[in-house]
Amino acid sequence: MAGFAHHQVLTLADKVVDAVKSGAIKRFVVMAGCDGRQKSRNYFTEVAENLPKDTVILTAGCAKYRYNKLNLGDIGGIPRVLDAGQCNDSYSLAVIALKLKEVFGLDDINELPVSYDIAWYEQKAVAVLLAFLHLGVKGMRLGPTLPGFLTPNVAKVLVEKFDIKPIGTVQEDIAAMMAGR
Repeated sequence: MAGFAHHQVLTLADKVVDAVKSGAIKRFVVMAGCDGRQKSRNYFTEVAENLPKDTVILTAGCAKYRYNKLNLGDIGGIPRVLDAGQCNDSYSLAVIALKLKEVFGLDDINELPVSYDIAWYEQKAVAVLLAFLHLGVKGMRLGPTLPGFLTPNVAKVLVEKFDIKPIGTVQEDIAAMMAGR
């Protein structure tokens, strides 16, 4: 199921908020950006297959083609993959995060039960990364390969200011996401 952009997700806002408050949804994982076609780049498929059943994936970009046809089910009628569209549509993911921050009365977007696992393959994924950096999101994972523009000095700034991490193994990354890191 695809095409959920922020307009559609916000129509489900009450249902999503109730599911979070009741514990039916424990975490959201933003898996957005671009991924390659090589069979060896199966990290995002494996993450989607191994996430706990109380986790919803928010996605934008072509990385979704790694998992959007998997039968991941739903949580109380809310699909476990909510697709905002392409990388250019990552704005919808930002709107959803900001709305959740508002609804839960939080001061910082990083207090949300949201983890960020950003796919890097080509330049368009920069739109996703920059949108979340602008919002002050910290602790994003980036990979499975790192961008060529990520010089040691740029990497140092991103790590120090935004706690950017390279993608690791599926099991380690899922454990860290579920622990809120």
